[in-house]
Amino acid sequence: MLQKKSWWWIAPCLLLIFIFSSCKKFVVIETPPTVLTDDKIFANDKSATSAMVSIYINMMNDQYGSNGSFVCFSMSSLAGMSANELTWTQNNTSAPDYQQFNDHGLTPPNRYVGSFWSDGYKYIYRANAIIQGLSTATALSDSVKTQLAGEARFMRAFCYFYLVNLFGDVPLVMGTAYQENMLLPRTPAAAVWEQIITDLKDAKALLTDKYFTAERLRPNRYAASALLARAYLYNRRWLEAENEATSIINSGVYGTTLPPLDQVFKKGSPEAIWQLQPVIANANTPEGGQFVVTGTTRPNYELTPQLLNAFEAGDNRKAAWIGFSDITNNPSWAYPAKYKAGTGPLTEYYIVFRLTEQYLIRAEARAQQAGKIPQAQADLNMVRSRAGLNVTTANDQPSMLQAIEKERQTEFFAEWGHRWLDLKRTNRAEAVLKPLSPPNTWKPGSVLYPIPDVEIRANPKLTQNDAYLY
Repeated sequence: MLQKKSWWWIAPCLLLIFIFSSCKKFVVIETPPTVLTDDKIFANDKSATSAMVSIYINMMNDQYGSNGSFVCFSMSSLAGMSANELTWTQNNTSAPDYQQFNDHGLTPPNRYVGSFWSDGYKYIYRANAIIQGLSTATALSDSVKTQLAGEARFMRAFCYFYLVNLFGDVPLVMGTAYQENMLLPRTPAAAVWEQIITDLKDAKALLTDKYFTAERLRPNRYAASALLARAYLYNRRWLEAENEATSIINSGVYGTTLPPLDQVFKKGSPEAIWQLQPVIANANTPEGGQFVVTGTTRPNYELTPQLLNAFEAGDNRKAAWIGFSDITNNPSWAYPAKYKAGTGPLTEYYIVFRLTEQYLIRAEARAQQAGKIPQAQADLNMVRSRAGLNVTTANDQPSMLQAIEKERQTEFFAEWGHRWLDLKRTNRAEAVLKPLSPPNTWKPGSVLYPIPDVEIRANPKLTQNDAYLY
């Protein structure tokens, strides 16, 4: 499950890595020796920063090699299929693991599920190693040491957020001791959530509101706050979710209005709270390369009729963010087109957190509190206005919550698995998705992915989720 305590992973990363300088340009780090020691990693600000930035680079780089990597395109495509947003249209006999996401028929050997798990723990291990190394480092400036400590805690929380949502109870790994980590049992989800919240509070205290580049490529205090607001929402801590979202909305950093739809996913998007830079030469985002098609090609990932029918008449997001293959008599062959560029000059970065989510988090948190329906309406209408829609007619808690769920569906489709996670956290997944699944594939517990069988074989203390006991 986890690597031995070493820094072997830094060497290949530093050979390629570029880190961000105050002049907003990349600075090449000198080629390091083949074998690096902890002292070498934390010998100066540049090499220590490289250790942290290598995680972000790997997160993006992993997307181009396999759809099974932990974040970004995999959450959008595979969790999108789980949520009935997307359909895999290609030959299922050559890619049966893909079809399992569509059918809610996942099995423990599924290699993409395995990559969700292994990549998540890979990044957690690196974050833990950085936190551990910083605790004894003496050669770093105080500002860099504090910044990296905040980023590492943020990254650990980020990875655990997705692991606990996908798998439920997961081992809570807080160090780098291989012999201990490889035999950890699953920790109850409630305790994992508490660690996520603790890490994000710590990250907020350590980070500042400063960005190191105009494109917001390294997380700041508001990135930690954005994930914390989401964590509070998922844990039904309504007032805290509202307050975190408000701190971002009122910060002044992201403007007072939402930008036009055609600017949201550009690399200079004013609503981006944190985004990742593509790292492959002559390539933009994996979405632009794999979702978007031209001419008469059928999309690999087709938007489902259920998603297309969720858009209200006059919703400008349908025209701005959905493409259609030019195939006669097949107008339903639609695909996500939030990101437009697959190759060519770098025009789009990969947005992880954006301001619109904070309005919808605050709207939902307010709708759950007595006397705050008018404020919830105002937040919801901010999002609807940008989409060209009239103000909401929802005027009580049930109708407001239903309206917010629908708005989240049409705002965040094919983006970071939002729909899948929303249906799970509101206990609506079975009611919505079971009728859309093939007979006998949806089972009690299908809201969780299976623990990869390779991990269970390696660690006898791991147990399988109930839906996959056979």
